[in-house]
Amino acid sequence: MAGKPRYGLGIDTGGTYTDAVIVEMDGVKVLAKRKAQTTHHDLSIGLLEAVEAVFSSCDVAPEEIGIVGISTTLATNSILEGHGGEVGLILIGWDPVEEVHFQEKSLVHVQGGYDPKGKAKASLDQEQVRRAVEKVSQGVDAIAISGLFSIANASQERDVKRIAREMTGLPVVAGHELSADLGIALRTETAVLNGKLIPRVNEFFDDLESAFRGIGVKAPIMIYKGDGSVMSLEVARERPVETILSGPAASAMGGKALAGLEECVIVDIGGTSTDIAVLEEGFPMIMHEGAKVGDWRTRVKAVDMLTVALGGDSRVHFERQALRIGPDRVLPLCMLPPDEDLKKRMLHSGVSHFYMAEKGEHDSLNANERKVYDVLAGNGPMTANEIRDRAEGLWVIDKHLKSLRQKGVIQASALTPTDILHTQGLLDIGDRSMAEAGLEGMAKHIKMEPGQLAYMAMEEVRRIISANVFRKLMQDDLGGWRAECGQCAALVHKATRPRREGVMHLQPRCTVPIIGVGAPASYLMDDLGDRMGAEVIFPPEYEVGNAVGAVCSKVMESLSATVTPTINFTYLANVPFIGPMEYNHFDSAVENCRSSLTRHLKTRVQASGGKNIKVHSKVKVNRAVEGGWGAWEDTGSRGMNFAEITVRVVADPPMPDTDVKDVNNRYCNDIK
Repeated sequence: MAGKPRYGLGIDTGGTYTDAVIVEMDGVKVLAKRKAQTTHHDLSIGLLEAVEAVFSSCDVAPEEIGIVGISTTLATNSILEGHGGEVGLILIGWDPVEEVHFQEKSLVHVQGGYDPKGKAKASLDQEQVRRAVEKVSQGVDAIAISGLFSIANASQERDVKRIAREMTGLPVVAGHELSADLGIALRTETAVLNGKLIPRVNEFFDDLESAFRGIGVKAPIMIYKGDGSVMSLEVARERPVETILSGPAASAMGGKALAGLEECVIVDIGGTSTDIAVLEEGFPMIMHEGAKVGDWRTRVKAVDMLTVALGGDSRVHFERQALRIGPDRVLPLCMLPPDEDLKKRMLHSGVSHFYMAEKGEHDSLNANERKVYDVLAGNGPMTANEIRDRAEGLWVIDKHLKSLRQKGVIQASALTPTDILHTQGLLDIGDRSMAEAGLEGMAKHIKMEPGQLAYMAMEEVRRIISANVFRKLMQDDLGGWRAECGQCAALVHKATRPRREGVMHLQPRCTVPIIGVGAPASYLMDDLGDRMGAEVIFPPEYEVGNAVGAVCSKVMESLSATVTPTINFTYLANVPFIGPMEYNHFDSAVENCRSSLTRHLKTRVQASGGKNIKVHSKVKVNRAVEGGWGAWEDTGSRGMNFAEITVRVVADPPMPDTDVKDVNNRYCNDIK
């Protein structure tokens, strides 16, 4: 007798649209899908609109949902836009010669810290710690703590965190909780950034949880991480920095789930960007050096993905008589309300780049921004020249238009690949006549036929996509591949063009399938198989692959340790949170690393409510070209520079039979 179906709700808040899907979890079958415009000023508005629409489109009731998965751009956008709370920082045992700062509001050094083996350099002074907490807690939203070699011994960080919580009640984050890697500066920067994200992200999570409970969804809410796995809502409240770059990670895992493949290349084409990732053994490769977003360097694990500023909503324009696609995202002309006057203006002038004012109160504008906004308010779409002519006293307005767009006060619209696909009858969204007017006006301006311009633009899009897939694979294989140099670019162009001519033909051969994900993927990747010498697959429901990935992924944690031969014919095992230990035999060192990592990672996975835990491990031996230090007893270690032991612990996320409160309690106990 068949069991009761298990349903999941997946949500992806992309740069242009928010997608919601309801998935039958056994077999990964999409039952319903809906989208809404992403509301950047408040993501929860567009998210709830998409969720309500998807429930209205099928027979699955909110209370039947067993799990919710959410991929959100909030943390990434908050960093890029410079939004965030104030953070107080306490450094333990680290007092560098030169003054250091990490965009904290206040900083205090206290004695303590450890050496690389986890031995205390100095003990904590409880009174000094209390004075430090009192000072850094004034006028801040969170407190960050970072200690010297806390990855070898986290006791002092835990003690300071406990005192800070007892004294202030503020959110407190310690560096060892976010990274087990060496480098106190990067751990500190990651901890401060995490503290800055807590207020805004938690406000979103509060709205989110309230909205879901209000419509009857009682399932555990899992938040997507940048490394392709998920964590519970409660864990995400403490570690929001781990959600940066979660969108690209979700698309990779969604493509894998829909295609049912463990080894493949995922190409996700959205409205704003194209993301390219390679999957091995069912998971995307990870950037071990840590994700970088804006000016922030972090120790956050994220999918090793190549992101290109090209999507369905990229601006099509000419720059110095050369056709350009992007990098800026705009509203497609077809999404504007039908306007006969605007069509005539586009046909007459050849200009198809307009600005519109967003409604609402905008108090953060300077005097010149206010002038530009007042010209736009209530006047409909206007070109930059039209705005400048009416903005009294302003001769150069480009920087003001840019800052107003960054603040979400105005919106830009222009000809895009979406419009061109619309004119070709391949898409049917919005008003086709607006797209046709923009294409015809631009073509007339450069003395081309509309069909010629459409062909040229779409060829350029396909060239950029294939060139960057080639670039990603070459970078992974060769490491130092310089895609930006002229000779490399010419090589890529010759290798990936569909028509191969000349005495010598170059053709890549990708040995694993390429999976297309995202709404415009099948139109913009239709000849990628020929260009890359690969099988290209567009699995069922590929256009909502990101949202599927948000709900179909696993709870996962991974970590690596190293074993290095010494000149004394022994082996030095270095486990991040333990420190170095010496062994007489290679196998003993490897096994100790494996067991230590497994215990540590299981605890973290259980904290997110993971069930059916499975452990995967891999030993990679890096060998010297001409031998190593000497000839050891273990023949397998001869010529070895070092061995890397990687453990990955994977588990199913909690479903209805797991009590959500119990999951949260386990997490809270773990972090105390």
